[in-house]
Amino acid sequence: MSTTRAWLLATTVLTPIGCGTLSAQEQPAVIVSPSAEGRAELARVVSSALNGQPVNLADDALTRDSVLTIERRTPPGPQGRAATGRTLEAPERFTLVLRESRCVLVRAADGRAFPLDEARCVPAAGVR
Repeated sequence: MSTTRAWLLATTVLTPIGCGTLSAQEQPAVIVSPSAEGRAELARVVSSALNGQPVNLADDALTRDSVLTIERRTPPGPQGRAATGRTLEAPERFTLVLRESRCVLVRAADGRAFPLDEARCVPAAGVR
């Protein structure tokens, strides 16, 4: 195989992998000193990203890990209560990143970015 063909093959195979990584200007982050306003903003942003679906988030969401996973609610049954069984839809995944010193929530499914104005973030690597 020629060097050019090998390079093209490697580029074709590795390009999709690179598209799912963070850019050089952003890094995984966590929220520090969460406030009531920041938690409310986070819930609003996540709900908006999910087309207005209501969400329940823990008070410590994104304070220990940069990944937020939202599971689908169990659909209501005939009497209006949660139906038994399992929800087969995949959970939604978000990653909190620092982008040029701003906290930004990125939705994994489509890469949409949602800036958080109330949250104060630090790089996740420095927190443990």
